[in-house]
Order: sequence, then structure tokens, then C-alpha cells
Amino acid sequence: MDPDANLQEQRRLIARLIDHTDGSDVSDCGERLAELARALDDWITNGGFLPAEWRDRSARKPAKFPR
Repeated sequence: MDPDANLQEQRRLIARLIDHTDGSDVSDCGERLAELARALDDWITNGGFLPAEWRDRSARKPAKFPR
């Protein structure tokens, strides 16, 4: 699993859920977001490394959710 790609997809889904003012269907977002969160939790719990943004303090900036 790629924790960086997982985190990026989670952020895209969160932004879509929060900002969906265009009437688009977001019914699939919640389930996919839950799958990604579980996968990332399993990955980290079983000894996997954190996503780069969470590891590297020098690169740490507030999360930017895509719009």
C-alpha cells in the first residue's frame, strides 16, 4: 500500500463530501473513505511507515484539501 496515495485520496474524498454544492452524487465517497482510513490504520498498526507529510516535520504545513 502507498500511504501517500491513500492520504491524498482521503483528502480528495473529504473535500468532495464537504464541498458538494453542485448536486453531484457523493454516496460512494463515505464508503471509500472508510475503506481508505481502515487500510491506512492497518498499515501503520502493522509497522508500515507514515505518509511523508506526517513523517517529515520540515515539510509540515496545514493540510490542503483539494477544491
